[in-house]
Amino acid sequence: MSASISVRNLNLEVPDKNRSKKLLSKVSFEVEEGKFIAVIGASGCGKSTLIKCLAGLLKPTEGNIYFAGREVLDLNDQLPLAVGYLPQFGGFHELMSVSENLEVAGSLRLPRSVTPERRAVWTEHIVEFARIAQLLPQPYKTLSGGQMRRMALAEALIGDPAFLLLDELTSGLDAFSDQEMMAWLRNLTHTMGKTVVLVTHTTTHLDYCDAILFLHQGRLIHYGDLASLLEVHDVNSIEELFGIYQTQEIDYSGHDTAEAVALPAPEPAAIRSQPPPLGWGQFLTLLKRQCQLFWRDRGQIWLQLALILTFPALVAVFAMHGLPQVRNQTLQLQTNILATLQDQLLFMKESFKASSLISGLAMFQVVLLTLIGANNGAREIAKERAILAKELRTGLSPTAYLITKFLQVAVLCVVQAFWMALFVKTVCGFPGSLLAQVAILFMTTLAMSTTCLAISAASPSPERASLLAIYLVGFQLPLSGAALALPEWLSSISQPLIAAYWGWSGYLQTFHDTRYFDIVMQATKTSISPYGMSMVVLAIHVVITFMAAVWLVGRIRTKGGE
Repeated sequence: MSASISVRNLNLEVPDKNRSKKLLSKVSFEVEEGKFIAVIGASGCGKSTLIKCLAGLLKPTEGNIYFAGREVLDLNDQLPLAVGYLPQFGGFHELMSVSENLEVAGSLRLPRSVTPERRAVWTEHIVEFARIAQLLPQPYKTLSGGQMRRMALAEALIGDPAFLLLDELTSGLDAFSDQEMMAWLRNLTHTMGKTVVLVTHTTTHLDYCDAILFLHQGRLIHYGDLASLLEVHDVNSIEELFGIYQTQEIDYSGHDTAEAVALPAPEPAAIRSQPPPLGWGQFLTLLKRQCQLFWRDRGQIWLQLALILTFPALVAVFAMHGLPQVRNQTLQLQTNILATLQDQLLFMKESFKASSLISGLAMFQVVLLTLIGANNGAREIAKERAILAKELRTGLSPTAYLITKFLQVAVLCVVQAFWMALFVKTVCGFPGSLLAQVAILFMTTLAMSTTCLAISAASPSPERASLLAIYLVGFQLPLSGAALALPEWLSSISQPLIAAYWGWSGYLQTFHDTRYFDIVMQATKTSISPYGMSMVVLAIHVVITFMAAVWLVGRIRTKGGE
């Protein structure tokens, strides 16, 4: 039988303070096609590191990994469905049922050449094989640990991978569930012809495996069946074997200094696998799922309604006692020179007050909308990072994924900007075109939302993303120059990057040719950019941050969602 997986002289070193730490040292082995292999060893021996190297998530310092004669990284790019990798904690959308999660997996992974009828038959076959038919209508969050693991395997099998890499799949299961899972994996291997590599801490049912790979301190100690492993070490159990290696000091100097044997690359063999559907087909599936998740998240809907309704009211509260005087403010021509001078001084005094009020209210609107925009995007990607990493490894298009997120925040931004502009214009009596005001506020909110999508893609957790987004909003006001008289050199650096400045400038420009604009221009020390320029710069913000988000999402695949 031909070698299905070939590992040649695998070394992995990582920086550790002022020196390098060796996680894997000259690991070499071959797994025959259709075999079930367990990787065992004490904690910290390199088990999870090895399987991440096999999955292409970690790049070895030296050595090669071949799947059916192909380098693992090349195979992941060309046939991402050929290798199925399940981390210890798989990710699924808890608001969706088991059936819905599996339906999405089929739509994202099975090629377009597979008709809906064939897809349904194949999914039904997988469901019966995994024995989860009774779980299909249940929400994912209601499943037990064993049920979650069976569902994760069923999802992985939908793409019909030739290789399955499982990290701690049986961890935390009771004795019966562990035995059931090991028997299921053996049956899967021998019935469907898969090559399965399982990292496990549990050692009670290793007799189900065709071979065992024993690691210690990053080195391959033994590779063979259970009987040979025990016989070579003259022990009666795996527990006794672990005791030997944990209580005795072992000299590996000969192993580490031995010359690695250079072997030619194996000949490529045929793999029964196809590429996933194109981005457009994935986009439609993702868009449907995004709509389902949004409408089922009642907490997020109520939060959005609260922000949309209360933030414009805050602006109106601050405006009520100042803006009536602005509308009534005029300079009458008096024949009495003294009275005219008094009126001019009073007008100038009130103008400075009004200027601060108008400028402040414009900035207040913009900053509140940037805060809403941060809420739109900050957690959106980070909260499903584990799910996204899994789907990217199976060929999900980062661009298709980002477009669905972008469309969601864009729709929210339209509603948020429209209601803010309409409410403030109606209550406060601001002049200018409502359409122009909605457009500039929409672009401001969208620029912040898209920026926070990029932050979310770069953040390891939704909490970190939210914190960074809050910091970003906090810097909008002082660095805009509208609130503080910034030095010219600092203004020239900060203002191009601050969405709030361009939203403020564009909004004030909608007052052009009115008393409001003249009053602001008399007192403000900050330059007010033209409306068209403000719209263009905000559009550039959106394009750049969207592209950055696509790039950052693509990187999640190689980081494994961590």
